Amino acid sequence: MDLTFALAGLAVGLIVGSILARLYSLKQFNSHKLQQELDASRQQLNQYRQDVSQHLDVTNQLMTQLQDNYSRIARHVQQSKMQLVEQPPASKNSDLNYLSTDAADHIKQSLHQIDEKRRVYSAVDEQPRDYSGEASGLIKERKLSKSE
Repeated sequence: MDLTFALAGLAVGLIVGSILARLYSLKQFNSHKLQQELDASRQQLNQYRQDVSQHLDVTNQLMTQLQDNYSRIARHVQQSKMQLVEQPPASKNSDLNYLSTDAADHIKQSLHQIDEKRRVYSAVDEQPRDYSGEASGLIKERKLSKSE
């Protein structure tokens, strides 16, 4: 009888031990799987951060190039204006004078006006009105005549 109890206890112990070992190995497997997913997520986040940083660097470089190109164009236009319009002709009796003095004066005046328009900044003191003085349209109240 003692042998039977010992064998039964051994069998129950083996069954309980195998169940516990199985549960423990599943937990270890799930823990390992979660760790792999966490590592993959961290790697994706780092890659995304690098992509964003690279995008911002490229955008910054392009904006710098754009500003440089704009300033070069502005200098070129200013120099061309000085050379083409504001310099007196080499000889006033030249047969190659394509612009009459009236046209040249008009161009000079318009260029100065363009420069003045660029420099003037208007200060707005109040917000613009979104309504007219009197009611009109569909919302306008109708005056009922006495005959109605």
